[in-house]
Amino acid sequence: MRKEILLSALLFAAGSIFAQYKIDLGKVTPPTVKYLQLGHFGPVGKEIRINNLYLEEGGIPQLPVMGEIHYNRMDSRYWRDALLKMKASGIDIVATYCIWSLHEEFEGELSWEGHLNLRRFIELCKELDMKVHLRFGPYCNAEIKNGGLPDWIVNNKNLITRSNDPLYLEYTRRWYQAVYDQVKGLLWKDGGPVMALQLENEYVRPGMIVSHLLNLKKMAVEIGFDVPLYSMTHWMDSEYPKGEIVPYAGFYIEAPWTASGKDEIPTSNFEFFTYNRLSDNIGTDIIKIEGDVESLSGENNDSPFFTCEIGVGTTAFYQRRAVVPEEMAGENINLRLGCGANMMGYYMYTGGTNPVGKISTYQSSGPRISYDYQAPIREFGTLGTVMQETKKYNYFMNDFGTALAPAVAYLPTTNQDRDNLQWAVRLNGNTGYLFCSNYLYKHSRKDYKNVQFSIKLKDETIRIPRQKVTVKNGTYFLWPFNQELSNVLLKYSTTQPVCSLKEGNNHTYFFFEDDAIPGEYLIENKDIRNIEVKNGSYRKEKDRYFVNQLTPGKECIIKITKENGSTVRFVTLTEEESDHIWKGTIKGKKFVAITNSSLIYDNDKITLIDDQPSTEIWTYEDGNFKQQTFQSSAHNLQAEFRPITPMEKSLWIRPTEGNIAKRQFSLNTFSKVERAYLRYVSSDPISCMINGKETKTTSMGSYSYANVTDFIQNGNNTIEFNLSNRKEITAEIEVLLKNGKRILWNTDATWLSADNKPVATTTGKNKPSAFAPEEHIGLYEVKAPAATCGNEETRMYISYKGDVANAYLNGNLIGDSFYDGTEWILSLSRLKESIDTNPMVIRIDGLKSADVPIYFEKNVVPADCVVPTISDILVKQEYRFELNNQ
Repeated sequence: MRKEILLSALLFAAGSIFAQYKIDLGKVTPPTVKYLQLGHFGPVGKEIRINNLYLEEGGIPQLPVMGEIHYNRMDSRYWRDALLKMKASGIDIVATYCIWSLHEEFEGELSWEGHLNLRRFIELCKELDMKVHLRFGPYCNAEIKNGGLPDWIVNNKNLITRSNDPLYLEYTRRWYQAVYDQVKGLLWKDGGPVMALQLENEYVRPGMIVSHLLNLKKMAVEIGFDVPLYSMTHWMDSEYPKGEIVPYAGFYIEAPWTASGKDEIPTSNFEFFTYNRLSDNIGTDIIKIEGDVESLSGENNDSPFFTCEIGVGTTAFYQRRAVVPEEMAGENINLRLGCGANMMGYYMYTGGTNPVGKISTYQSSGPRISYDYQAPIREFGTLGTVMQETKKYNYFMNDFGTALAPAVAYLPTTNQDRDNLQWAVRLNGNTGYLFCSNYLYKHSRKDYKNVQFSIKLKDETIRIPRQKVTVKNGTYFLWPFNQELSNVLLKYSTTQPVCSLKEGNNHTYFFFEDDAIPGEYLIENKDIRNIEVKNGSYRKEKDRYFVNQLTPGKECIIKITKENGSTVRFVTLTEEESDHIWKGTIKGKKFVAITNSSLIYDNDKITLIDDQPSTEIWTYEDGNFKQQTFQSSAHNLQAEFRPITPMEKSLWIRPTEGNIAKRQFSLNTFSKVERAYLRYVSSDPISCMINGKETKTTSMGSYSYANVTDFIQNGNNTIEFNLSNRKEITAEIEVLLKNGKRILWNTDATWLSADNKPVATTTGKNKPSAFAPEEHIGLYEVKAPAATCGNEETRMYISYKGDVANAYLNGNLIGDSFYDGTEWILSLSRLKESIDTNPMVIRIDGLKSADVPIYFEKNVVPADCVVPTISDILVKQEYRFELNNQ
């Protein structure tokens, strides 16, 4: 009896396990498609229409891929290069913040020049055939001070910002008009690229969301902004102006603003397949349950699932220095697609550099200058680690989005138990895609054994794969089923589609095998004359072909010859090869290539970009990959660096009359003092007066030290040392301003004695050989080589340890970094001053303690960061190679 009970229990448990992988979609009812009337659709044949599920262009469903780049956070000379890299990696909509405070730091002083030339940036997007989603506030966030509202607006006590206050709305109207004057004639209806506008950002003020957003839209339309799509970034409230504005979602699996201390970030709700687009407790009004299936409720689904802030990288916050892995990008995108997202908007896609204002730097969190974001395209043009996963998903959405966009997401209710394997299906009629996720950021999942997915459709049941497999920890994928690919019916595949290529009447589809799950294809034998399999095997089964035992690679090809003589090929790449695939258009002809280098295409040529003097590329043509290799003369550039010691540029001085040595320094600036430090060496005790106040110094071993931040003032500053018996002194005052500028006041022959006559300079004694460990700072002089001319960029890779590093050129802040264990990259090409004749100064603050509550990755040893150091600086020259025979 006990054996029978045990057997029954085991059978029940086994049945429950297998039920996790079954979904019945035979009787589901998809939502009714309802079109929204938001604004002008655009020119005939290119009309952009939005319904409650997806976007159409010219009547064809699309799944747009949108990437964020901030023109105002980038040297305008590099806009084109950045946009070309975005386009080459599959971006078709350029999203950009038009940040009010950067354009109008002081009231009435609007600037649209240089890196602020919005019109030129949009014209460049048009030239490159890229759409523009303009996000023009008035409030943006963007990790920038006041969210982009100018100080003079925020400090105006006669108005309430981000409200329906009449005065605030009038200022906003003036800002909107100024932006419109720049983009006039470039809207979608005019044949321009601006197809969408974001009004406000993350607006959550209870009771005001609808009225305030409608006020902003009304003003924008009255001024002339008439576009197919109006949006808002929508976080914490389900209220929004339905039918007027489309709410966009954002998903940051790495969210440094939510974490503190050394612990790993908690697992997010968004790391599972769920319909809750915003948070765990809202959005449930659009969900319905049919049996064991979650799906959209057609009655309450008023807007499509669009996103504008998919975080594939992350910004650095002081308290959290996470370095995101490549897999985080692919997993986040895979989850969003499986949940039904129909616009993939990345934030950031291209990193930038915060400009410096006259009053202050602009950041609100993170480094003051760097806005790198560990993005697919980094701050200075290099490709980020996450690009590899991001790019191949982009190509998938580009080439298969027309089929995917109308497909509704269906989630098995077993997903609600987070311990179950997470999966989802998107279905349109009888065709669809299966999505699976067994990856958690910073946490592990178990391996799931004996997995075979069963999808019951109206007329059949699809089982994938043929034999049960193990889905290992860290696995995520999407598989197609019942897809018509150039009139070849692919019943299913356990390889992931990347992109396609049409050559005349012949078509090739590129897939990759990954995650230790063997690739297999089941192909309907319909109008097929012949099938050939290279690096694999197949067998004919009634009216189908089953292909398996594949050896993935560039030569793993299924060639299908149709009855009309045309061919369809399925190429199964390795996962690594899929990381390096590129697709584009040259002279009206599409191409697919594989290269480890970065790639752009422009002006009828393909250019490879690498930091090595040699590279290779495989281009696909007529069923084969053809290799080309390139070699250039190596540029061996080097940088010299050395420690700067305290008071290095100060002279030893002594009074010629009396005991006083004094000096007046003028500080005429819009900015305020952020920090100031006094350091001096004298053989006898002295007193120091700054602007009539006596400083209190402490001993730092071989020198004395004082924090004099509160003593330094804008305007004239008087420094006075009282030296007994005319003793000598050497001293410096280091002043750091809020706009990032670094000023050093040294003792020298311009100081005066009590009789206002110049002091005497002496040979003095030894100066300190290093900064005291108690100061936790390191200063270095860097002599870098001149950057080369032309398009090839020269970059400096700095290996250092510490807490916060700042780079100065002629006292101006030109770069900074929160230490996270990775190299700090600076572009020598983008520096306006001549770096080869003006040494750079790098100032590194160390951690005050090895036990600070800051999150570092496990490779970082905080104890090594208390006394900051630079261990190496490499200069890497970029090499560019143009392809022949294109």
